[in-house]
Amino acid sequence: MKKIMMTLAAVAVAATMNAQGYIGGSLGYANQKTNNGAVGAPATTETTKSGLYIQPEIGYKLDDKMAVGVALGFASNKTEVEYVGTSAGTPSTEVKSTVFQIKPYLRYQVLTFGKANIFVDGGLNFATESAKDMKSAMDFGLFVTPGIAFDVNEKWSIVAKLNDVFAFGYHKGMVADVDGAPDAPTSMNIGLSTGGFTSGSLSFGVYYNF
Repeated sequence: MKKIMMTLAAVAVAATMNAQGYIGGSLGYANQKTNNGAVGAPATTETTKSGLYIQPEIGYKLDDKMAVGVALGFASNKTEVEYVGTSAGTPSTEVKSTVFQIKPYLRYQVLTFGKANIFVDGGLNFATESAKDMKSAMDFGLFVTPGIAFDVNEKWSIVAKLNDVFAFGYHKGMVADVDGAPDAPTSMNIGLSTGGFTSGSLSFGVYYNF
C-alpha cells in the first residue's frame, strides 16, 4: 500500500510539473438595436441595448490540441426604449442592469500558423441579469465561440474571440417587480445568441501561460 501511495504521489507531482495552463481575461463591448411592432405594422418602439463587460478566465491544456477552462463574466448594461411611429412622443425609458455569467468550456485548436493559433470553444452558458425594481432575467444553454490567440512569447498571448457566434438555449426575460405585472417572457432560441446579454460581441484579452 505504501508503494502504491508513493507511486500515485509521484505521478501527481509529475503531472503538476508538466501542467500547461493559462490565466487571463478579456474586455468587450456589445451594442444591439431592435425595432418592435406587430407583424406587418410599423415599429412602435426602438430598443437599444449596450454593455461593457469583463471576463476573467482560467484553463488547462490537456495536450497540443485540447484544453478545458472556465470563464466568468461581469457586465454593466443599459437598455433604452424609444417610442417611434404612431407612438412617437411617449417618454422613453432607460434601465441599467448588471450581469453575472459562468461558462465552462472545452477548447479545440483548429489551426496553427507561425505564432497564431485558431481555436473553437464549446460549452455551457449560465447567466443572470438584474436591475433595480425588476425581476431577474436568465440564460441557460450551449455555446460555440471561435477565437484566435497570438503568442507574443512563451508566457504571454493576445486573444480575440467572437463570443457565442452560435448558441442554443433557454431565455427568461426581465420584467418589473410589482404586483400585477405579467410573467416574464420565456423562449427557446437557436442562432447567434441564447437571448444573451453580451452574446455575439467581439472581445480582446491577454493570457499568461504557465
